[in-house]
Amino acid sequence: MSKVSYYQWANLPQTPMAPQIQRRLVSGEKVMVVQVTLEQGAVVPVHHHPHEQMSCILSGKLEFESNGAKRVVSEGEVVHLPSNVPHGVVALADAVVLDIFSPPREDFLTKT
Repeated sequence: MSKVSYYQWANLPQTPMAPQIQRRLVSGEKVMVVQVTLEQGAVVPVHHHPHEQMSCILSGKLEFESNGAKRVVSEGEVVHLPSNVPHGVVALADAVVLDIFSPPREDFLTKT
């Protein structure tokens, strides 16, 4: 029988990703959930990865860029990013985002 695990975001270590951006994460074998906190003005440069990603905007306002197009998203919206789609973000206001990755990001787990 598999073991069920329970977590509280506030009790998980917060890791800096870039200036003005912090993350906390929980990972299983096939899926990873990452709580990302962005301060207004934070920038995630355009990048891509082989992981499928869902970004749930819990609070704040972000400008998402994907495939050269920009769109403002805010609380209550979800962005689906298929594998290898170039994307980036600018925080237009302080924001908290729940990113879900499948499979889990090895670079996040190994902190590389």
